[in-house]
Amino acid sequence: MGSTKIESPAPPAQPSTADAINAWVASMPQVYETQMRYAPLQAQQQVSLAQQYALPYGEALQTAQEAMYPGTTALQEKLANQAIAGMDSEVPDWMRNEYLSNLNANMGTNVGAPIAADYVSRGLLQQKQDWQNYYRDLGLSLTGRQPLTQAQTPATSDYMSNYSPTSVMGYTSNNYGTYSGLYGSMYNANANVAAQGNPYFNAVAGIAGMGLGGWMSKP
Repeated sequence: MGSTKIESPAPPAQPSTADAINAWVASMPQVYETQMRYAPLQAQQQVSLAQQYALPYGEALQTAQEAMYPGTTALQEKLANQAIAGMDSEVPDWMRNEYLSNLNANMGTNVGAPIAADYVSRGLLQQKQDWQNYYRDLGLSLTGRQPLTQAQTPATSDYMSNYSPTSVMGYTSNNYGTYSGLYGSMYNANANVAAQGNPYFNAVAGIAGMGLGGWMSKP
């Protein structure tokens, strides 16, 4: 009679840190070449899309805003024009004359002194600056009424930033865990088959079953 030989699979070797580093070093040139090939294409794609759609998209948003909020849009435009004009304008004559009148009244007899002339000159300069700053602040408060964009570097996929020996070690460890689980299942299955095909195991199992049956049948 022939016999069935049950093979026990050899367990996979556990990956080491050196294995992960060697795998990372070996694959790095290909990762670098891939990034250098496709990163410029990604950047050019984003630039082309922005040139093609940025202006139409912005115009569509502006048109929708004007349609939904005509009064608010008109008010913002009017204030924006006032801010632009006021930032470079001079103080109105009525405001300047009122300032000088109040200043002269406070100085009294000292109004003709040399130091008074210097004080008046600096006061008028400060008044002009405050006047223009008012409109600058108005302009700054209105800049939030629409999205203002700034020049930015197009984003590209940076494969190398996330590809490290640690990530390779994690990948190999996960694979080792999977293979180890498969090995355990195969080992247990083979062990069961081997035990069931062993005559000694069957005889012992049969005797044990008979003894258990006889013991249970006793009154």
